[in-house]
Amino acid sequence: MKSNKFIAAAVAATLALSSCESRQEQYEQDLLDACNVKIMSDNYVKTTATSSCTGLDTSFTVDFGVAYVVNIGNLPGIDDVRYDEYEFYAMLDGRKVKGFQNLKDQISEGTQGIIDGNINVQLSGHTDLAVYLLHENMYKAQFFVENGNGQLFELQLNEVY
Repeated sequence: MKSNKFIAAAVAATLALSSCESRQEQYEQDLLDACNVKIMSDNYVKTTATSSCTGLDTSFTVDFGVAYVVNIGNLPGIDDVRYDEYEFYAMLDGRKVKGFQNLKDQISEGTQGIIDGNINVQLSGHTDLAVYLLHENMYKAQFFVENGNGQLFELQLNEVY
């Protein structure tokens, strides 16, 4: 009878230890999962141009989204975005895209500066957490963060609004 109680106690202790480990692992996974990408999609630049010679209207609009990282501090090796090294980027058609790279040919530098200033305010000065994507590329992109130790994390697109 004593050996049955001992076995039962050993099994209970093992289960308790493994459940603590699995809770810790689940907690760590939940932190990683909380780091994701959101896209502010209702952005556009409209350029109005009319030829002074012909009167031809050559106006156009560039629709784009601003993808940004949420909860980047949950990733290993990134405790403070002000001091830690990291790189946020999108992979699009096999190329790494950072910042305004996806819009360079569509939007002038001056306009990019105005947009960047507005986004800078919304991201508390951390425009390195943003990637600007044409509307047609928002759902095609994959998002990644690489920390200063070279660890690479793929982030899920969580919301487009």
